[in-house]
Amino acid sequence: MFKTNNLGGWIIPAGTEIAAETEIPSYSEIGNSCKIGNSCKIGNYCTIGYDCTIGDDCKIGDGCKIGDGCKIGDGCTIGNYCTIGDGCKIGYGCKIGYGCKIGDDCTWLGVKVKSWLTLANVDGSNRQIKIVRSDGGEIKIEAGCFIGNLDKFIAKAKSEGKFRYVAVIGAIAEHV
Repeated sequence: MFKTNNLGGWIIPAGTEIAAETEIPSYSEIGNSCKIGNSCKIGNYCTIGYDCTIGDDCKIGDGCKIGDGCKIGDGCTIGNYCTIGDGCKIGYGCKIGYGCKIGDDCTWLGVKVKSWLTLANVDGSNRQIKIVRSDGGEIKIEAGCFIGNLDKFIAKAKSEGKFRYVAVIGAIAEHV
C-alpha cells in the first residue's frame, strides 16, 4: 500500500515493488525494477533511478535525486534536496544532511559503513565535512584535504586554533 495526496500524482513503472505502509506523495518518480521497503517515506518531487533498492523504514526528503542502481539500507534518512550518484551503496541507519551531493559509486574511506553524516559549512568556509562510523566503531573524518580518524582530525584542528570546530565536530562524531 502506498499513499498519495489529491494534488498531484506519481509515476511508478511495471516491475517496481513498493512494500506496505510506504508513503509516496506528489510528483515523485520511481524507476524500473526498484524495490522499496516497508514503512518508507519518500518526499515530494523525488526521482529514484532504475534498479534501486531502498530498505525498510527509510526517509527520503523532498527534491532528492537517487541515481540508478543504488542500494540504501534499512533505517536511513536522506535530507531534503540531496543527490546520490549512480551505483552508491549506503549502509543501514545512515543519516545524510540537507543538500548533500554524493558522487557515483561512492565508497567511504575503505570502511564498511555502519552510519555516516555529512554536514555543510560548519566552520563558515562553505565546505562539507563527512563523519563516517565503520561497523567496527571506528570514526573517520573527511574534510577538505583531510582524511583520517577523529583523533588526528581533532589534533590538527587544535594545532590550527580551531577550538569551536573541534568541539562541534567532536560532539557530533560521537553520536553518528
